[in-house]
Order: sequence, then C-alpha cells, then structure tokens
Amino acid sequence: MYNLYIFLIILATISPIAAYNRSKILKDISIPNEVMFTSVFILILYGIYQIVNKKNMIPKFKKNDTLKYLIINGILVSVALYMGGMILIKENVFKYKALQKSIYLIILVMIAVCVYKQNLTLKTIFGLLLVVIGSYFIDITV
Repeated sequence: MYNLYIFLIILATISPIAAYNRSKILKDISIPNEVMFTSVFILILYGIYQIVNKKNMIPKFKKNDTLKYLIINGILVSVALYMGGMILIKENVFKYKALQKSIYLIILVMIAVCVYKQNLTLKTIFGLLLVVIGSYFIDITV
C-alpha cells in the first residue's frame, strides 16, 4: 500500500531522529567507523531478506550502464554520508536538517531548470524566495 504523503511524513519523521542519533554516535566513534557499521548492518539485513525470500543475491543488469550508475551512486552516497557526519559533529542538528532541506530544494529547482529544461514559473520563483527567507530566519535564530 503506497501513499506518497504518508511515506513523506514517515521519512520526515525518521530523518531528524536519525540525524540526532548520528550526532550522538559521532561523539564516540569516527565517521568512517559509523559509515562502515551502518553499511554492514544494511548488508546483513538485506542478505537475510534475500535468503528468506529466496531471491538472487546479485541481480542481472538489463542495461550495460547500470553498473556505472551504481558505482557513481555509491561514491555520491559515501561523500554525502561523510560530509553529513562532519556537519553533525560541528553544527546543531536542527539547524542542519532545516537548512539541508531548503538548500536541496533550491538546488533541485536550479538543476531542473538548467539541466532538464523545466519551466521556471513565477510561482516557483516566489516559492524559492519564501524558502530563502525562511532559511535565513532559521539560520539567524539557531
């Protein structure tokens, strides 16, 4: 049963809790150790899921480019996890998560317009302006 808004609410609830937990973890262990533990944990859970459901552990790629994209994705996720860890060590979790979402939205619109040739409407510009103003207020109050 898939519902976009329910999934978004669940993810929006999990994300700050996970970030807060991660900031507590990173006070005790290094970022690479935390990333390694999390990766191994995910691998074990996924392996158990695959074994229980009797599925192939290594899928066959339908396109030749899939492996290239998987490698690029792995690099991007690793960099994002490391940089996110550095921010959590040095900054307030609330400020980080609030500004992260705003900056993601602004960059997403820029990429959509410049790379994917999406239309930039007056409503989009107004929405981004409100996001920038909100981000400014969050930044100066936290």
